[in-house]
Amino acid sequence: MTSSSRDTNTTLLSSSTAGARILFATDEWFAAADNLLNPAPPTFVPDLYCEQGKVMDGWETRRKRSAGHDWCVLKLGSNDARSGECPSFVIHSLDVDTAYFTGNQTPRISIEAMRVLRPHLDSRAQHFDDEDYLYEWIPGAVSRIARGGGIQGTGQSQAYIQQALEACRRVALQTTHGKSAEWIQILPMTPLQPGYEQTRYHSFIMDEKVRDQIRQMGGVTHLKLNYYPDGGVARLKVWGQTYIDYSSLPSSQTAAMVHNKHDKLVPRVHCHSSSTPPPSSEAYPQPELSSSIHGGVGLACSNKHYGIPMNLLSPALGKDMGDGWETARHPDRPPVVTKDPVTGLQDTPLLDWAVIKLGLGGAKESKGITRIIVDTRHFKGNFPESVKIDGCASSLSDEIVCDSAGNAEHSSVEWFPLLHRVALVADAEHEFLRTEGVIENGTRAVTHIRVSIYPDGGLSRVRVYGEPSGVEISPRSHL
Repeated sequence: MTSSSRDTNTTLLSSSTAGARILFATDEWFAAADNLLNPAPPTFVPDLYCEQGKVMDGWETRRKRSAGHDWCVLKLGSNDARSGECPSFVIHSLDVDTAYFTGNQTPRISIEAMRVLRPHLDSRAQHFDDEDYLYEWIPGAVSRIARGGGIQGTGQSQAYIQQALEACRRVALQTTHGKSAEWIQILPMTPLQPGYEQTRYHSFIMDEKVRDQIRQMGGVTHLKLNYYPDGGVARLKVWGQTYIDYSSLPSSQTAAMVHNKHDKLVPRVHCHSSSTPPPSSEAYPQPELSSSIHGGVGLACSNKHYGIPMNLLSPALGKDMGDGWETARHPDRPPVVTKDPVTGLQDTPLLDWAVIKLGLGGAKESKGITRIIVDTRHFKGNFPESVKIDGCASSLSDEIVCDSAGNAEHSSVEWFPLLHRVALVADAEHEFLRTEGVIENGTRAVTHIRVSIYPDGGLSRVRVYGEPSGVEISPRSHL
């Protein structure tokens, strides 16, 4: 464990706005544990008191008089998780803030982690995105969530605490197949400083050994925060990434999207409901070749019932659904949608396409495309099920290139894959990076791209970045 700043590629996993929840706390006499997950900075009103004592913005337990120590369990959450899944996470770093707890901070903490497994299917119908199992394993969690959190001025009996400890041991045994009843220790017992401005912040980077333990478990879903023995902490911030099980993905999908098991198999997904800015707002070393300010042009499409391809190239974020490219619903869509058992995508030949001419002369030979962002901002009930992007390097006229886009027999233009077909989610930026193995033919010259959406729907923006073959410009974001 080392102290350092966090990795900028991680996301906040302990925010109540992203689905993180406190499931159990031994004591919440002075302040409820739910405050730990508040994304807003902690506050302090010097002369504000209540029946229990001084009002504190954090989790504060009473002075310990019984045997043991205080602890709580929290479920992690993320706005960046892939839609329709109950994900697990790999933790990268921790931030612990003792703000305003100057004589009542907990003197030491430790943190443990565990993955709660989905139970085997039984005779009851169970939906893939049913998250009940993440709460039901520990006593009192469901009723706590239903009432909106913990109750200040309360504490659990020793018998109830013992039941909760047994539940923690039970899930550990289930996850480890009986090998261990212990959770993974991600932060050993560590002293904390008082919450003065110069001493309040405590930051920790996970050792690689700890991250390997987490990966071997298949990621983690819950943390156990231990106070030794009592006291208060204002905020706990847990930073990490969604765990991806490479071995469970179809081999055809794996071959299509990565070069080896260490590469990411899915895009980085940033939901616009997140409190953090989207990836497209950050400066990037190469220019956005597709942007209209660099000469990108939406040339043609198969359907433009609700919007035109040129909208995809605006440097600003989309203002609404009308500020994008949206096609009509396919009249020939099947009466019942089916999924391909291998890819998990819709089993359909139906698609719409748009051709975009890159600006700045396109991507340079041997340098190529380094980053692609597909944005479904505002498209929440009408985003495409999936997208595929091809490229070409053509000196022929734009008219010939566009004619070839919807004609597989057209031999004068060679279209080659940049992104193999991949699922999309609603209202989110999907970031594909060549360094992570999800962009094919990334070093080839590209003058035009063909965006294919399955089977129909709407996109807000398509952003393509790379080394320009024309003039050089300074890197910038769209903000």
